[in-house]
Amino acid sequence: MKFKSSVIYFLMSFSMGYCITLPPELQEYVDDLHKICVGKTGISESDHSAYDIQKNPHDPKLMCYMKCLMLEAKWMGADGTIQYDFIIDTAHPQIKDLLVAAISKCRVIDAGADLCEKASNFNMCMYKADPVHVKLIVR
Repeated sequence: MKFKSSVIYFLMSFSMGYCITLPPELQEYVDDLHKICVGKTGISESDHSAYDIQKNPHDPKLMCYMKCLMLEAKWMGADGTIQYDFIIDTAHPQIKDLLVAAISKCRVIDAGADLCEKASNFNMCMYKADPVHVKLIVR
């Protein structure tokens, strides 16, 4: 499905105040992606739901979860390169304008000490670019 990679924006980004109903197959992909990354990183559901980007933007428990999301959704290459064109080209039409606006402010981010930190820095940049809509949410 063309828009699967834009799902990470739902996982990393949309607050409950901006509600988009996902088609069932896309919701299934979101759930699968979340399960994969919970399994790979060992975070708990309570760690995930307690994440607060304003109080603890670089929560060590969540940084590698963010990296996993980005790698699994192909937003980041194995070498850490953020795939900006891919993100935009595959964005779901309902969020594309918001996504493009935020990404335009996040094309240059601190690489951090590792890919987990880089993913966290990207998430924080996206939040700063659009704090109304961007935050890590539970599916």
